[in-house]
Amino acid sequence: MLETAPSSFWILGRFIQPLSVISDEMSENLQIDVITRAKIGLATFLSQELAGQFLPRSMEKARAFQTIVDGWVAIISGKAAQGQWGDFAALRRTVEGFTVTLQDELDRLATFTVSKKGNLDVHSLVNDTSNGYPPSVLELTDDFIKNEINHAGKCLAFELPTSCGFHILRAVEIGIKGYLHAKTGSLPTKMNQRNWGEYIHLLEQANADADLIGVLKVLKTKRNPLMHPQDSLDVPEAISLFCICQAGLETLIENVRKDSLETKFKASLKALPTL
Repeated sequence: MLETAPSSFWILGRFIQPLSVISDEMSENLQIDVITRAKIGLATFLSQELAGQFLPRSMEKARAFQTIVDGWVAIISGKAAQGQWGDFAALRRTVEGFTVTLQDELDRLATFTVSKKGNLDVHSLVNDTSNGYPPSVLELTDDFIKNEINHAGKCLAFELPTSCGFHILRAVEIGIKGYLHAKTGSLPTKMNQRNWGEYIHLLEQANADADLIGVLKVLKTKRNPLMHPQDSLDVPEAISLFCICQAGLETLIENVRKDSLETKFKASLKALPTL
C-alpha cells in the first residue's frame, strides 16, 4: 500500500504543460520562464521515489525529459549551442509523449479514497495506529499487541469492521493473559478453560482492580457474539469497539504499573507462545 498526493500530479501538469505551446514567436524571457518551470516540475516529480513503484514508465520518460529540458536551459542561457535537442517542435512532442504515458499509467491505477471513520484520523488508522496510544502503554506492550492494533486500524480504515473487531480484541486478550500470568504466575491448565470468562474470574480472585474487571466484562459481552460466524460488525460498531478496547488496554497497563508488575508482565508476554 502506497500513499499518494493527487495534487502533486496537478502541480506537475501546471509546470510542464506551458511547454506544449512554446514557440519561436514567444519572447526570450517567456521561453526562459516556461523551460525553467518545467525543469522545476520534473525535478519535483522525480524526487518522489515511491512514484517509481506505480508509475515506472512515466518515471523513465521523466528522466529522459529532464535531460532534454536541462539541454534547453543550457541553450537559452548561452552555455550551449542548439544541436542535438532539435527545435521547439521536438520539445513539444516530448511533452506530448510524456503526458500520454503519465495519463495512461494514472488511468490504470486502482485508486480509492479512504473516508473518515467517526472522529478517527484516517492517516493514523492506516499508518500504525498503535503510535497513538500513550507512551506508558507502548513501553510495556509487545510487537504482537501493537501489530494487532495496527491491523485493526487498517481494517477499520478500509471498511472491514468485523475484521477490525477480531484484531483489536486479540490485542486485548493477549494483554489480559499477560497480566493474569504476571499477577498469578499461571494460566488455566485446561485449554477449554482459556476463555475470557475464566480469565476475568481468576483476576477477580486475585483481587484485580474493580475498574479493570468492569471494562473487561463490557468487552466480553461484545466479544462473545463476534465469535459466531453469523454475527458481524458494521462500521459504527467497529469504531465503538476499537475505542473501548483502547480504554481497556490503557486500564490494564495502568493496573500492571499499580501492581508493580512491569518486569513480570513483559516476561509473561514473551513467554505466552509457549504457555
